[in-house]
Amino acid sequence: MELAVNEVKTQAKKLLKALRQDSELLLTMKLSFKKLSLSSLDDLRLKHCLTIVSQQLGFDNWHHAQNTLSGNLKAGTALSMGTFLYPKGCGAFINEWFADYQQAKSTLVNEPQKKWLLPYKNQFIVVEKEFISLFNVDNKLITLWEEIDHDMAEGYNSSAWDRLACEIIKNRSKGY
Repeated sequence: MELAVNEVKTQAKKLLKALRQDSELLLTMKLSFKKLSLSSLDDLRLKHCLTIVSQQLGFDNWHHAQNTLSGNLKAGTALSMGTFLYPKGCGAFINEWFADYQQAKSTLVNEPQKKWLLPYKNQFIVVEKEFISLFNVDNKLITLWEEIDHDMAEGYNSSAWDRLACEIIKNRSKGY
């Protein structure tokens, strides 16, 4: 379970390089030095970019992203994946929302090839194909969804989950 974590690190390094080459990019991203606890661009470090990328992905901070994406969270604990699996532009879709995993799972069981179960913060959503298409996952990797039975909550901490999470991170829209 290191593909997704490594992808966040890679994107943070790219962001750091981009910010050092174009100081106006920080303003374009609507980030302030104060918010990052920086006094100047010279103080910008990789740890700041790890936080920025993690927050853009829907996590609270880098530690939250690292714990979640590395598979360190136990399945029995309340998984909070933030809004990582809720991409921009998906608010227009009508999804089924659940506070209880078992209720969400029973909805998925009724139509396993047409629906997907995704964690959202401490809740669960069951979505359809149009929602999943927003992740821009390569068609060759669609079989990974089948390996985890279209369930990103139950499939957590598996190699298929890690590869899907990595692809979702790679293909998300970036603010830089």
